[in-house]
Amino acid sequence: MATILIVDNNPADRRSYITLLGNFGHRLLEADNGLHALELAKREIPDLVITDMLLPGMDGLDLARHLRIEPLLGRIPVIFHTADYDESDVHKLARANGIQYILRKPAEPQEILRAVNENLEHPMMLDRLPSAQQLQLEHLELLADKLYQKVLELEKANDQLRNLSLIDGLTNLNNRRGFMILATGLLKFARRAGYSACLIYIDLDSLKYINNVYGHTGGDRALLHFGRILTETFRESDVMGRLGGDEFVILLIDATEEDLSSMQERLQGRVDDYNQTVESGYALSFSMGAIRVDPGSNITMEALLSLADDAMFKHKQNRKIPATK
Repeated sequence: MATILIVDNNPADRRSYITLLGNFGHRLLEADNGLHALELAKREIPDLVITDMLLPGMDGLDLARHLRIEPLLGRIPVIFHTADYDESDVHKLARANGIQYILRKPAEPQEILRAVNENLEHPMMLDRLPSAQQLQLEHLELLADKLYQKVLELEKANDQLRNLSLIDGLTNLNNRRGFMILATGLLKFARRAGYSACLIYIDLDSLKYINNVYGHTGGDRALLHFGRILTETFRESDVMGRLGGDEFVILLIDATEEDLSSMQERLQGRVDDYNQTVESGYALSFSMGAIRVDPGSNITMEALLSLADDAMFKHKQNRKIPATK
């Protein structure tokens, strides 16, 4: 996971980012002013900086400018968050300093996660660094050492990920273990932040028929396509997983009844579009159950899964789909 530096002179504002991003395994650093942040960045070389624009002493804009002129720090992405989000001058100043993302203060969790994920998709690469002529010898030596350390850290993280087996090898969604780890963390965050949550349980009705007619190769293709449809339908901040076989789950926070209805319509629409492109008889259909959770609820993820599974089963029965349970 990434190392992220949070800069804000308000401890409560820093804590909201640390609580959210910490639940997703990131390593968090924090600073209460620009000078402290710059010193910390030089020492730790973070993968991302999230900073308030208004800071005592060195403000967020000055911090971004100082990062840009440091050979080892110039390619680190920076995200601004500010209470002055609606002022056009704020966006002009940010763009002039190479800042592509500005978050409203306070920011919604899904907006934070989207901005963080998109910025981390562009890590510091050798061919994007300044040329050797622009760097002093000690900078090159330090850069090589830091890059070597990051390669080792990445290899270690990849080994840990493989050992934990958090990803479903077919659909590339979280498997049961991966879903339970991430969803439990997101549910805890929702409670602390006062957000409602919703667990959606989906059963791919047609898998048994596809396996019988087209073999397990056809069934695997159906699962793969359905996993892609889920990824295209739901939000980046939602936690999705394949529990096994034909069962899929999605945990959402801060989603209204209208949001859920819209997502279900989009899901059905994308399944209908897919069914029009495949050979006759090779169609997908699904049953779905959803359970909403109030912020004050202490329900466990296991109990929530059981309730959502029951809701899905009732939906299947109402549609008169033969149960495979």
